[in-house]
Amino acid sequence: MSSSMYDRAGYFYFFDVIYYYKRIYKNFDMEFHVHDYLEFMYVNFGEITVIYMESENGPLRTTKVSTGEFVVIDGGVIHKITVGDKETQIFNMELNYSAPVEPLCLSMKTLIDNDRNFKAMIAERERVMVLDDHYNLGAQFSHLIEYLASDEKGWNAAGSYRSPYVDFSLAAIFSQVAHNYVGQNALHSYSGIKYLRKATKYIAENYAHGITAEKTAAVAGISQNYLNRLFTDEFSMTINEYINQFKISKAKMLLEKTSIPISEIAAQVGYNSKQNFDKNFFRHVGMSPRAYKKFITQKADIHWTE
Repeated sequence: MSSSMYDRAGYFYFFDVIYYYKRIYKNFDMEFHVHDYLEFMYVNFGEITVIYMESENGPLRTTKVSTGEFVVIDGGVIHKITVGDKETQIFNMELNYSAPVEPLCLSMKTLIDNDRNFKAMIAERERVMVLDDHYNLGAQFSHLIEYLASDEKGWNAAGSYRSPYVDFSLAAIFSQVAHNYVGQNALHSYSGIKYLRKATKYIAENYAHGITAEKTAAVAGISQNYLNRLFTDEFSMTINEYINQFKISKAKMLLEKTSIPISEIAAQVGYNSKQNFDKNFFRHVGMSPRAYKKFITQKADIHWTE
């Protein structure tokens, strides 16, 4: 059966792991393909481009997934990934619908009935989602992949894996994905919501590539003045202020979770000069990127004792 998250016939099923990997890519271009199973890809470092069509005759779309971000690709989506000349590590896991098993008997319906964020995410029916890692999902993906690799006997004759530990892990991952999704899309309900959704999605997917308020408004399909009013009403800031804040939030995450040089972080989050990056970082955070990195490192080295 299809493993689309939105196929109601699957709501009484859960998932087997059918494939996984942890690999480093460089100068890689995958062929377009489509499969019935659900796919998670986490970028541990580097950047990938996901090119996809939600249906056979649908428009071709492109989205970027950078360090500390992950993408969820629904079953039945035609897609490919490309990697440029920057070394990129991907954690990948592919899931296929399978009947609930004892002792947990988990199903999609279990999550829908008991996790309001998951229910809200499913209601939106997005086929491709790019999200930040706010809950250390990268580490969970890595640990789960290591567990799967260590237990060769757990794989059945059909080439899939199922165990209570994996069921618990997948349920936690789904719940955290949904929490991230709702947090990133928590906009008020009013007439301008569709334009804001288009604009914020465009910013999230293209912040590293010289986007402007003018281009963002064009993508949203409204005037820049009107979109600025919507941003001011919703976020108490202009489009450009939102873009800068979004970039700085990404930079903070990279400073916290990686050892990438500050100059490379500046380029990775879309600043054309380190000086401009330093100025904006200080304005938003109250300290320089170097001072912030030192602060985070010292904080991590503190050992609390009773």
